[in-house]
Amino acid sequence: MEKQVIRVMLVDDHEVVLEGLIRILEREGGIQVVAVARTAEEALEKVERFPPDVAIVDIQLPGMNGIELIRRLKQAHPRIEAITLTVFDDEQFAKQAIRAGAIGYVIKDAAKEELVKAVRAAAKGESLISTSVARKLLEEISEEGGDKKRDEGLEGLSQRELDVLKLMTKGYNNRQIADILFISEHTVKVHIRNIFRKIGVSDRTNAVLWAIERGIVLKDKESVKPDKPPL
Repeated sequence: MEKQVIRVMLVDDHEVVLEGLIRILEREGGIQVVAVARTAEEALEKVERFPPDVAIVDIQLPGMNGIELIRRLKQAHPRIEAITLTVFDDEQFAKQAIRAGAIGYVIKDAAKEELVKAVRAAAKGESLISTSVARKLLEEISEEGGDKKRDEGLEGLSQRELDVLKLMTKGYNNRQIADILFISEHTVKVHIRNIFRKIGVSDRTNAVLWAIERGIVLKDKESVKPDKPPL
């Protein structure tokens, strides 16, 4: 069966950046750049004519900024996944982008492979946040302490739901989580739906951000307890 091509829109006001991104992505099999835009307004107009699977958006744009563009894109076209590509190695910008609906946050000087990986992950509804930014998010939570915030809303989550959430923060997909916990992929999906409902989010990326803000992450040397494998 032929793999479906991932359709990508690029939004950046620098011609050199756009040309570089096109070269990087179109060298990869299964990725096609279907539209480019230099402003948010142009992107909103082109998305109707050339609907992408994934939009790669710079934060700094003339006029409407990239975070507001992502918010509007997700409101009008929830199916489209958005990746923020930016020079800002900053956890506050990452939080804003994720809350606006971005599923990925990639730094412009990251390896080319990271951007390609982020596009492929986004097309599958999975999140990728550049390591340096993810580390800063974790450091911020550690410095804040935040016992009260950490405890808010946790009483509604079962131990298994907490396990699934912690594995989600490590970037594992549903199949990997199922293998780690010795449960079915269907059961993982049920747990994730329950997590979304209980913590009041509608997607995986915001669930991960919610968990990180409360320190619900898999610490070094910590492991989750799997169900007993079938005999």
